[in-house]
Amino acid sequence: MRAKSVGSFAVFASAFIVLGWLPVVNARTLAALAQGTDAPKISAGEQKLADAITAAPDPAAKLKAAAAFIKKYPKSALRPKVAALAADQIAGVTDAAQKISLAQEYQTIFNDPSDQELIMPVLIDGLASANRFDEAFAKGTEYLTAHPDSLRILVRLMTLGTDQAKQRNPKFVERSVQYGAHAIQLIESKKIPAGMNEANWRHYESLLPGLYQSLGVLNLVKGDRVEARARLTRATELAPADPFNYLFLVDIYDAEYQEGAKRYQSMPNSQAKNDEYPKVLASLDKVIDFLARMIALSEGNATLEQIRQQSLKDFEAYYRYRHNNSTEGMQQLIDKYKLTAKP
Repeated sequence: MRAKSVGSFAVFASAFIVLGWLPVVNARTLAALAQGTDAPKISAGEQKLADAITAAPDPAAKLKAAAAFIKKYPKSALRPKVAALAADQIAGVTDAAQKISLAQEYQTIFNDPSDQELIMPVLIDGLASANRFDEAFAKGTEYLTAHPDSLRILVRLMTLGTDQAKQRNPKFVERSVQYGAHAIQLIESKKIPAGMNEANWRHYESLLPGLYQSLGVLNLVKGDRVEARARLTRATELAPADPFNYLFLVDIYDAEYQEGAKRYQSMPNSQAKNDEYPKVLASLDKVIDFLARMIALSEGNATLEQIRQQSLKDFEAYYRYRHNNSTEGMQQLIDKYKLTAKP
């Protein structure tokens, strides 16, 4: 019984997809936000200070102008939009130290729970950019203690934990698995967070396949192959054209095949050994099938080209073993899973 490593898991880190997070709002001006038939009525003084925010030349100045607005008009109908615009401006800051400083200043100005929900992902992002990962997780975890269903924070922390796992830092894997599983639960139960608009909610719904994929990979890092297989299988159901899911599943089934092959080879000749043989072949057939899918769906993908070429070699070796050293039908199996394949 042949036992041969496919070996793609050794380079699985290069296949991580780090989930992004949706900016709080588009960077529209308050003047535009204050227009339209549904716009709230505001005083001339409010409009003047709102215009000052729009005219401010940079995020720091805009935050200062926003603080002046909130100090004078704390109950203004424009307040949520001012808070959202300020958070959005800070999110666009590229300097990590400045982003952290502005986010912390924002927290002292906008202290409603909904405001903190907007700025916390920005603060986490700034801390992560400054390589202050422990602080980022501590801040996020502290927030989740009081707001356990904060989808924005759950997804942001899972993203950070996945990225750190990619960098071979498993410190945050356990919590990232916990946060990712809860985020999936919230999305699938359609528990829309208070204050989240339809566009943002649709965005988070669209992240579901990637959340399942990341959760599967995090479980692989944990060594929980059973849970990883379940999560990645679900990811293939939600995103059947994503080659990364099949790449990871290849490793899972290949490990099972190798273990089964070694177990079979060590068994004495008996009926039990005869019964084991079909199970080993079934695992190998899964490897072959997922390799074919990954090869078909990764065609033309520059990021996966090196892995694809190695997978082609492994695929042929396994296929020959299962078909008496013949390659007949091998290309047809790959073609079956191409996106251009016709029924």
